Amino acid sequence: MCIAVFGQGISMKIKESVKNIYYKRSFRLIAGVLVVTVFVTMVLQSATLVAISRSVDKSDAAVNYLAENTEYVNKSRPERIMDYLQTLGSKETLADHYQLASTQIAREEYGAALQSIEKCLSLYNNEGSDIYVDLLMKQGCLQVMLGQYDSALKNLDLALAQAPAMADIYLVKAQIYAEQQNMGGLARSLTAYLQLVPDDSSIRSLLAQAQFTQGDYDAAALQYAEIMERNPDAQTAYLLGLNAVQKSDFAAGEEQLTRAIALDDSFDGIYYYRGVCYMSLGDYSAAIEDLTVSIEKEDMQQASFYTRGVCRLMDNDYEKGLADVQFAAAGNQDEEVTKQAKLLLAELKAAETEAVRAEEAVQKLEIEAPAAVLPQETEPEVN
Repeated sequence: MCIAVFGQGISMKIKESVKNIYYKRSFRLIAGVLVVTVFVTMVLQSATLVAISRSVDKSDAAVNYLAENTEYVNKSRPERIMDYLQTLGSKETLADHYQLASTQIAREEYGAALQSIEKCLSLYNNEGSDIYVDLLMKQGCLQVMLGQYDSALKNLDLALAQAPAMADIYLVKAQIYAEQQNMGGLARSLTAYLQLVPDDSSIRSLLAQAQFTQGDYDAAALQYAEIMERNPDAQTAYLLGLNAVQKSDFAAGEEQLTRAIALDDSFDGIYYYRGVCYMSLGDYSAAIEDLTVSIEKEDMQQASFYTRGVCRLMDNDYEKGLADVQFAAAGNQDEEVTKQAKLLLAELKAAETEAVRAEEAVQKLEIEAPAAVLPQETEPEVN
């Protein structure tokens, strides 16, 4: 009797070891979840660079300054004709070359306009600080239009030394840094601009994106939060949610993404990112629901299949989870997702093989142990 119980004890220990194998594999699945989060951060950084390049066109700030500060551009057609006729004569004074530069700017003859402005600067003789700053600004803006960024920055800094409260200077500098993908310079210029124009939410959002790209997520969160206080909108809630995901603050990420979805659910990957939040918070059913929506919208499909597969595996829905991961492994939308899906399939295969071997060992022990250790029964003696 005791020997039989001992055999059952060994069997129970082996069965426990089988359970431990599955637990270890589960921890590896959690590691897979972390991989998904890392993938999210890469997607976000890439999207941020695209957003910055779209938000600050390489000619916007410079063109705006030239248009708003060139009188000829805003004159009527008859007035333009008169001004143009005056430029046909001899040009000797600063005013002559300035008027010529105005007509050249209006005709988008930026190279010729730059030469005219440089002639104005050579003729400048303390006619006043305002005209000097305007000439430096026009010179810098024209150099931006011609792609002469280093020279433009030097002239803009000269203008800044004369007029430190002139917000337009910081915008043109920000435009240059955005074109150069210099996130540090961009952030500094936008910060200085916002000190002068604090209510400009579009520029504040751009600053937050630049800070995000630099890895300063706390600073970016502060900018987004301030926008939400001043003028809340769906896009800012979405970006604030993505920033929270990057910080691994999944509860805050879910809250903001839910807020954004209630207003506008058309943003790229919004259901995918909220699904990642739910997954990281352990709410696998909610994550699966969001990831299914993402798949149906054909939005980040491969990543959504992979992540939904991980959620289904964690939720003990092995067959469906395996099918999702297999689908992701066969995809080619993103090389990193394909790689991670294939690695996970290999882990699942190894776990299944180990479990089968352990179970076979248990069954063998249950069959062989009693015959090996139990004593033979003997016939009772008859008196």
